[in-house]
Amino acid sequence: MKRRKILYLICLVVVFAVNIFYVEYQIFILLALMIAVPLVSWLLYIISNVNMGLSLQVSQNVVVEGGKIKVRVAKKRRMNLAFVNADINIRYMYHNTRDEFSKTVPVVSGYDKYAGRVDIPASFCGIVYIGVDMIDMQDYLGFFNKRKKFTGMTRVCIMPKNIPSDYIPNEGALSKMDENDLRIKGAGDEITELREYRDGDSPRNIHWKRSSVLPDDGFVIKEYDLDVYRTIIYVIDTNTVEDVNNLERMSRIYEKAFSQGLACVQNGMIGEYVIWDSSKDNIRRKRFYDEISCVQALIAVMEVRCSKDALGKACQALYKDSTLELSSDPVIITESEK
Repeated sequence: MKRRKILYLICLVVVFAVNIFYVEYQIFILLALMIAVPLVSWLLYIISNVNMGLSLQVSQNVVVEGGKIKVRVAKKRRMNLAFVNADINIRYMYHNTRDEFSKTVPVVSGYDKYAGRVDIPASFCGIVYIGVDMIDMQDYLGFFNKRKKFTGMTRVCIMPKNIPSDYIPNEGALSKMDENDLRIKGAGDEITELREYRDGDSPRNIHWKRSSVLPDDGFVIKEYDLDVYRTIIYVIDTNTVEDVNNLERMSRIYEKAFSQGLACVQNGMIGEYVIWDSSKDNIRRKRFYDEISCVQALIAVMEVRCSKDALGKACQALYKDSTLELSSDPVIITESEK
């Protein structure tokens, strides 16, 4: 670009000198064009850059592994980047392992609402933060250029595929019911009473067999012991491992955890993911009781960053938890040794 400017100045000086010594109409027109064209290019460049604002949009905030994250860069004003050549550098990072990647997107010139579109491969499970890192822009003649930085990220969750696996039976643990927990039937719960339906009762607690012999609109509700309930504990391995592709490794672990969690709720059990949170120096527990809450629990798990010796610390903290009475060892979700 510097050479281009120097060459332009040399040509301009030459044409100007020729115009002084040889006053010809054609040479004057050439001189005027050599001044006017770069000036117009500069003005369009300034217009494209004034009050520039961009927003990054994704078509879906939750995608399945193996799919694509469709990203669009929208302009704050249609004239932004309308009259320049530019490249947008998009950066995305997997939160759990801190692996970063980038993609360069050529800007679509003109008054289009969107400056560019790109598909990012959803190759691994996890939480991905995507943002516009910077823009390299220049006018059409290549005389003026600028690199502009941007801040702000959007979050996309890449969920594992629902890969069926053999369910690992486990006696789980007895745990006290928290005030905010939704009460549902779990394996090991005792029915303490049968009563008539009242307004506000959950349909989950209807005793359908007894209700079938009652008149229309009559239901029998099952009452359970609300002091304790049984849950299956899954401790998820989030260790950082050297000389290993941790993104691939954690994707396989998330897939296994999701598969086991779905199998757990399909077998009528309550499950709980346990993971070591290094930012809080303690475990994080996420309970689930159906497919929706299982998805939400796994998303919360993928939000936690991997750390050194996370599995060992999680197990130690779990055994020290006074709110749990372990009936058997928890299920360890880790990558199988080869």
